[in-house]
Amino acid sequence: MDCLDKLIQLAQVSGEVNVRCLFQGDWQVQQDVGENQYVGIFHLIEQGNCWLSLENQQIHLQAGDVFFLPQNRPHVIASQTQQAAMKTAPMLATPQEKPTDLFKVYHIGRNSPDLKMFCGMLYYSRPSLLIEALPTYLHLSLHDTPLLALIQVLQQEADKTQSGAKSLIDSLVTVLFIYILRHGLQSTQFNQGVLAGLQDKRLSHVLAQLLSAPQQAWNMDSLAELAAMSRANFMRVFQQKIGMAPGKFLTQLRLQQAALLLNQSKKSVLAVALDVGYQSEAHFSKAFKSAYGMSPSQYRKRVSL
Repeated sequence: MDCLDKLIQLAQVSGEVNVRCLFQGDWQVQQDVGENQYVGIFHLIEQGNCWLSLENQQIHLQAGDVFFLPQNRPHVIASQTQQAAMKTAPMLATPQEKPTDLFKVYHIGRNSPDLKMFCGMLYYSRPSLLIEALPTYLHLSLHDTPLLALIQVLQQEADKTQSGAKSLIDSLVTVLFIYILRHGLQSTQFNQGVLAGLQDKRLSHVLAQLLSAPQQAWNMDSLAELAAMSRANFMRVFQQKIGMAPGKFLTQLRLQQAALLLNQSKKSVLAVALDVGYQSEAHFSKAFKSAYGMSPSQYRKRVSL
């Protein structure tokens, strides 16, 4: 398991396609946040093209593109740029909804659709070192990648409902998410957070060791030695790149590992505390409640519902 694998595991990622859009003509659709502020949103273009407006940015999306918002933000999707759409389609369109066993299907227009688009959500445990390290959005083309075939599989499953189609489609969303992250690490220079640290040759080895064994009794001297830096320089660079002190990072890492164990194992709270590097259940429970707003036992009950 490499560093990205571990961060994905800690984030406890799951996803789903919940809407398919079949739009024709001139249209605008407002995407509000509502109760979905802390989930990821993606738009995958099957056919055609459109414009997405986000915080005064105009982003052109075309067939084979995927647009990912790690944390949902209000945005508008339209057949034209927002300026042009205000002239030809001044009113926000209300799509006709046709629920299916797989997801909702939204229609605009009476003729064959110009745009076909899958929309979905990604859910993760909060807080998350991984999600908090991502930029406002990631936009990539699946052309010339192995995942271009993913669109074809989604289309086939959506058009020909077969046994297990919902589970298959939702599992492909997780595959898409991992590929988006991989692409981001290869093509994006992250400014701050754990992903920025992984791109830094001075810190990547340190982070790999922390992610693989957060329970160890790490201290500043041993971490600085791993980075081949002086203690003072290591602390300065770590704070600059990761956005927090090494001690705070280690605490967050341990607590996110604990949340994973509470969710996926039947270990006692004390056993979980010891597994992630705490020496007492009381100290662990206090730190966990500070980060998650509830006790470890309450967290376990909530995620099991």
